[in-house]
Amino acid sequence: MLNDVQQKWCDEKPADYSDLKALFLNCTLKKSPSLSHTEGLFEILKAIMEKNGISVETVRPIDHDVAFGVYPDMTEHGWDKDDWPAIYEKVKAADILIIGSAIWLGEKTSVCTQAIERLYASSGDLNEAGQYAYYGKVGGCPDHRE
Repeated sequence: MLNDVQQKWCDEKPADYSDLKALFLNCTLKKSPSLSHTEGLFEILKAIMEKNGISVETVRPIDHDVAFGVYPDMTEHGWDKDDWPAIYEKVKAADILIIGSAIWLGEKTSVCTQAIERLYASSGDLNEAGQYAYYGKVGGCPDHRE
């Protein structure tokens, strides 16, 4: 799966990354198990991370009942069900958060917008050291066409 350059980077890793966790939010519009080009891109990134000892997990928000809104748990605001709090626990546990979305007519998917809105709902939370919840997390959002 990895090309020669990517494999070389993995073979020459300068440090031990085995204590890191990465969470991939695949904001495709396609429910599992449908093929997603976003997942194809993630597979390369995940292979590199795994070869460097990083544990990885992927969540497709489209596969979950994520309520709309900008509060941490929308069941406290009239929604019958909201799977976001469980997803957010995975976000909090991760050192690296990667959000991927297809691009349609120059825009990210509605699923990606919803995930970002829900992340915003907890952006004021503080970690154990009194820092904002996302302080020190590495993040990214690879763009591509689905």
